[in-house]
Amino acid sequence: MLAEPHPRSAVELVLQGYAALIDTRRASPLALEAAVAAMAPATRAAITADLKCFLKWCAGQRPVAIAIPASPETLVHYLRWLDAGSAPGAGGAPGAKPATLARRLASIARVHRVLGFGETEPLPTQAGMVRDTLKGIRRARSARQAQAAPLRLGMAMNEGEVALEGITVSALIAACGRDLPGLRDAAMISLAYDAGLRVSELVAIEVEDLSRVSDGTGRLRIRRSKTDQEGEGALAWLSSETMHRIRDWLDASSTAQGVVFRRINTLSHRGKAGLAREVRHYVGRNSLTRQGVVAILRKRALDAIDEGHVEIPPGEEVETIKAISAHSFRVGLTQDLFAAGEDGAGIALALRWSSPTTALRYARELAVGSNAAARVLASKRQSNV
Repeated sequence: MLAEPHPRSAVELVLQGYAALIDTRRASPLALEAAVAAMAPATRAAITADLKCFLKWCAGQRPVAIAIPASPETLVHYLRWLDAGSAPGAGGAPGAKPATLARRLASIARVHRVLGFGETEPLPTQAGMVRDTLKGIRRARSARQAQAAPLRLGMAMNEGEVALEGITVSALIAACGRDLPGLRDAAMISLAYDAGLRVSELVAIEVEDLSRVSDGTGRLRIRRSKTDQEGEGALAWLSSETMHRIRDWLDASSTAQGVVFRRINTLSHRGKAGLAREVRHYVGRNSLTRQGVVAILRKRALDAIDEGHVEIPPGEEVETIKAISAHSFRVGLTQDLFAAGEDGAGIALALRWSSPTTALRYARELAVGSNAAARVLASKRQSNV
């Protein structure tokens, strides 16, 4: 008996839509199905977007460019097009960053392999002219990829240090009220910082993933993450403050199971004469989205400024808030742990990275103040002016 037809994924649908540009004679439908199923959701989404951008560009060339297998010349022209900021709406405009270009090339290479290319011959993405083009773009830009603004706790990590200024986790929580959105946002901010979560991990948390320990702290079971594609899971520590805030939110929202951080619908009713407008909040069933998390963070940052919890130099408010992203918690926690004297290996273990390299990259600005030169020369090269 034949198996039921496998539902087509977004990757397969994109390939089908541009079939005239693709040589599928080496392709195995079963291999394609297996490759797509093995991809993490975020990886699948990125490859789908990258593939669609490339195929759409190929279809618009005159004469039309064969997309797969691509020629090195085609890839060079494509990279130059992306670098020029000619891809509005495709995630590469204006002027895609070198890291974005490298990711797009990696996606193209992945699709080539899935369709049977690269086993007996080099992939076009490996051609010297393609690599040289990407290297030239990097050199011309000569700019380090922008890093998410850190959201640090806002307290001194060592005795004698001064508490941090600017937008911090403490300031964001202080800007959250005691209504339903405020309780949810305070719990979410507190938890995301403690565990150094990626946004995909944050929005996937369910009540069943949380547990309390006898000392009042908690444990969070992270079912799957970017570096855990096998789904083995991991545990993260949560402070007693975070556990208290989570309990407040769950009780107020009557959430006993399912996703923890949910969307909230707000309805406003005009009150009777002389009475204030009545506002009611209704907790939905659906989890927050990545965009929703970022919107909440930026709203609370603006509230923190307006309420005087932080002071931002005049004219810098917009850029400061814009720099905050869902990744800011991981950057901020990394910097706080580094400032407290933890090493890269310990930080990588706590934040579930496969290598301490990323932790050190996020902490490099702090590292400058505590490296060998700073330790040895700080007391010897003091200004007498």
